[in-house]
Amino acid sequence: MSKAEFITRPAGVHQPPGNALSHAVVADSTVYISGQLGLTEDGLLVDGFEGQATQAFENLRAVLKAADAELTDIVKVTVLLTDRSNVRAYMPLAHEFLPQRPASTLQVVAGLAMPGLLFEIDAIARRSAG
Repeated sequence: MSKAEFITRPAGVHQPPGNALSHAVVADSTVYISGQLGLTEDGLLVDGFEGQATQAFENLRAVLKAADAELTDIVKVTVLLTDRSNVRAYMPLAHEFLPQRPASTLQVVAGLAMPGLLFEIDAIARRSAG
């Protein structure tokens, strides 16, 4: 078994000051991706649910790239929404960014890590061989 690889500063993804966590950890061929948010690289919160969800998916793509993987390698996602009415808007985005239809958990929660956040996604991916 190889040592785990910790991806702490992937290009294009916001780095909160004092962040003590990894955006992803690679263990063998499995990539575990921390929750990604609708924040730009500069830490600006994108407007609206669809904007935030799209940005979070783009951040997820950037983290996967840093792990030598891509969105189609995702096998499981957990999605957190702060408003049940956004489920309908989420579905077309899920089909666009996750055409392989990974296993999925979707939860509606009272709030996320900072005010104004509407969407968060974490994932597990399997890197393709070679």
